[in-house]
Amino acid sequence: MIRGISFGRMFADATFDSYEVSSFNRKAYEACRRVAESGTGGVVLIGPGGVGKTHLLAALARAFEQRHSVAPEEGALVDAVEIPSASELIRTADPDLAEDDSIPSLAPEEFERDVVVEYWPMLELAARLRSAALTTDSTISEDCCTCDLLILDDLGHEKTTDFIMQEFGRIVDWRYREMLPIAIATNLTADKIIREYGEHTYSRWSESCEIVEVSGEDRRISGP
Repeated sequence: MIRGISFGRMFADATFDSYEVSSFNRKAYEACRRVAESGTGGVVLIGPGGVGKTHLLAALARAFEQRHSVAPEEGALVDAVEIPSASELIRTADPDLAEDDSIPSLAPEEFERDVVVEYWPMLELAARLRSAALTTDSTISEDCCTCDLLILDDLGHEKTTDFIMQEFGRIVDWRYREMLPIAIATNLTADKIIREYGEHTYSRWSESCEIVEVSGEDRRISGP
């Protein structure tokens, strides 16, 4: 399940297979694929606009969701156990039932589980966090902390205030401590990231993520 903001029609079909790999972006492509496959770590894509960073984030989101979502085994819910009616359960209840270790149960692999990917352009995330603060609604912030994969696009485009920096730092710190994967794209250089968001934040990403520079021509200008 991909939540947050839609990638939009521009990236509706963006996958790793449709990404044009070159010497300018191969390391970024491979780093994103590693996160999608392993479900751990993270990636920070640094580079100018129009070099394919958002395409890689969209491809990562879809591959991660497909790779790590769990569907119940075929027939597992049907064959696991025949469940009697509630009235029959009450009528036949055994007072020693609580001590019976033979009660059938479903194995973990028999439960369906959708992974949750949160995708947010930073400009939109900052606006939503400010609006939520007016009603003391912490849902978006908590979702960013606890989702299976957090993707933040266009880091540095948002207006930074003390409140936004505090919330952003809390999200980054939470995910670092819980070892939850994160993927970030930015036009900022490493030095500017440190100046804007602090050495503390950059240090966490340096330890837990692959920081990769992406270059090449601006595809928005040069076209296909």
